[in-house]
Amino acid sequence: MPRSPLTGAMVRQAAAMARYDLSDERAAELAPHLQGMLQALDGLDAVDLGETPPANAFDARWGEKTA
Repeated sequence: MPRSPLTGAMVRQAAAMARYDLSDERAAELAPHLQGMLQALDGLDAVDLGETPPANAFDARWGEKTA
């Protein structure tokens, strides 16, 4: 599902939640860059990981060869 385009106001609101003072002009400049980052993350969501176990279940001995 495509995301709605980010606006300067949305960036400013996110910055305010992080207690970061961001001017309206700077927020408007950052919006397209943040939109690109979100699109890259959306691309990662599309990757099918299949049966990949979570990292906390990884056991390095799985790669050992037995004779």
